Amino acid sequence: MSNEIKPLKILHTSDIHLGAYDKRSGRFSDENKIKQERHFIKIIELGISHNVDAFLIPGDLFDNARVDDETLVLFANEIKRLGVPTIVAPGNHDHVGPNSLYDRIDLNKIASNLFILRNESGSSITFDELNLKIWAKAHTEEIPDFRPFSEPPARNYDGWYICMGHGHYIHPKAVQRHSFHISCQEINHLDCDYVALGHWEQYTIVEAGNNTLAAYSGAPESLAHESGLGGRVLLVELNSKDDKKITALSLNGEEKIEHEDMPYLEADKDYNPFNEFK
Repeated sequence: MSNEIKPLKILHTSDIHLGAYDKRSGRFSDENKIKQERHFIKIIELGISHNVDAFLIPGDLFDNARVDDETLVLFANEIKRLGVPTIVAPGNHDHVGPNSLYDRIDLNKIASNLFILRNESGSSITFDELNLKIWAKAHTEEIPDFRPFSEPPARNYDGWYICMGHGHYIHPKAVQRHSFHISCQEINHLDCDYVALGHWEQYTIVEAGNNTLAAYSGAPESLAHESGLGGRVLLVELNSKDDKKITALSLNGEEKIEHEDMPYLEADKDYNPFNEFK
């Protein structure tokens, strides 16, 4: 990577589950719906106030394919207001394929700065003005053994390279019956500058190897309200290859959590994902 690439500020969140309390959701609640939408609007306000360059959402932006059209429109209008490239990698709740909610409304007609990476085998998008390339796979219900980072392409890019993935990181205490495995070895193999992870409600940095920085943003609001999880989004600052920083920003007025105070999860050193690809 060139040392002359300009710094970037990235807003990273996931597992928002917009529409979880809509009328056809099975858990309809006006009170929770309003609260959830206010949380999302707060995320946009944080992006604006911190003058971010891009917004990343690695999965479960929406809760299900039955969300109300008004929820889709609210999302798109807020992304338009944010005004920076917003990249979505669909997760298992908002998957691509048959009956995908992303086929119902052309969200780009409202927000031209919205980019949805919809290929289950992986696709990338490049923003020349930011010297930024992003790659991700989209979830689909048609691939039961889906792995977000299996068989990635070569980096082939001198600017900032970010990968996005929605799945379970394998650590020493991980329950491996969970699907959508992500390993330290796979993250290292991506050869990227930052890996934006989703699928967990707890924010944490994970072991990634070399100079790669990888983290789960956690959920802005847990669907299990009593869990105490969620409530933060990540501000990722990429200054140089050797100078990268994450800050966990609160949506509830609490103090921010600096990089050195972030939770850190070590990898399961005995787990070899590449044996599964043979």
